[in-house]
Amino acid sequence: MESQDQHRPDRQRDTEASGSRSSAEPIGRADKWRPTRPGPSFPEEAIRVTAWADPVLDNLGHDPRSPYVERFWLPILGPSCVLLLRRLAADLERSPDGFLLETARLAPALGIGMKGGRNGPLWRAVERACRFGAAQRNGELLAVRRRLPPLTARQTERLPADLAAEHARWAEQRLVQPRRQTIATWSERRDRQTPAGTSSDEVTPLDDAA
Repeated sequence: MESQDQHRPDRQRDTEASGSRSSAEPIGRADKWRPTRPGPSFPEEAIRVTAWADPVLDNLGHDPRSPYVERFWLPILGPSCVLLLRRLAADLERSPDGFLLETARLAPALGIGMKGGRNGPLWRAVERACRFGAAQRNGELLAVRRRLPPLTARQTERLPADLAAEHARWAEQRLVQPRRQTIATWSERRDRQTPAGTSSDEVTPLDDAA
């Protein structure tokens, strides 16, 4: 006699054979299930931040939290970069010997997004700070200026007309003050010494311009 199993449809036999399937296995709309979105990835999970020592700028430059930086550097660096420099300046005051910074925590703390990778908002802000001479990076080490210089003449030309005029008035007032004369003279000399083919928007380190 033939077994009754031979007369049952294949689909029915398959269903009975799968009766021992784990109850934890997705059922119903399991085909609509999607895995949890992974967290952001950064080029480095942590970076070592140190102060970029500069005897002249440390005495005569502008604190990243100063009205000058907010008024005149902000249109050049952008809000994310200025916010980053302000945060690092405050942290360096608390830890003058440097500190370890977790990048995955820094981005949301600054409110600049959690998108990872080298094109993410955080690393664009770091790159921009380095491009304009406010910081310099070597792998996982980031040296940050505690003070910023005045804008160069060519950087001033990039400002809106009203801000450019305001900056011109500011420069005229500071030229008559001995405390500011040294750094103002250095800024003018830096403009004249910009090598051909080099972007004048990038801030040349003071030691190189002397």
